[in-house]
Amino acid sequence: MERRNFILAAGSLVGAPAVARAASLAALPPTPSTLRMAGFRDLVGQQFIAYQGKRGTSLDLHSVRAGKEAPHQEQFTLLFSGSPGLDAGIYEIDNPLSGRMSIFMEPAGRGPATGLGALYRAEFSLLV
Repeated sequence: MERRNFILAAGSLVGAPAVARAASLAALPPTPSTLRMAGFRDLVGQQFIAYQGKRGTSLDLHSVRAGKEAPHQEQFTLLFSGSPGLDAGIYEIDNPLSGRMSIFMEPAGRGPATGLGALYRAEFSLLV
C-alpha cells in the first residue's frame, strides 16, 4: 500500500467514531438546555425523579403555565405534584425523555381535592 493511501485510510478510521457519534446525537430528543415551554407541555403527566443529594423523590409534571409575554423571552411555570416534604432548593430532576437538569423548585401548596398531594413550582425565564 502506498504511504498516501495508508494515511488517508488511517484518517478515515480515526474520524469514523466522531461522525457516528454526531449522527447519534442528531437523533436524540431535545436536551434539557434546549427544552422550552412547548417541550415541557409534551411531558405533562410524565414522572420525574427529583434529587437533592442522593435522595430521590418521585414527582409528576402536573401542568405548564405560560407567564408574562416579553420580547425575546419565554416565561413559564412548571407545576409538579408529589409527596409533601420537599423544601425550596435546587434539585436535579430526571426523566427518560427530557434527561437530567438542575432547577430551583419551591413548595406551592396542596393540590385540589383530586388527591394530587403537595404541589411544587419551578419558574423559567428563557431568552429566545
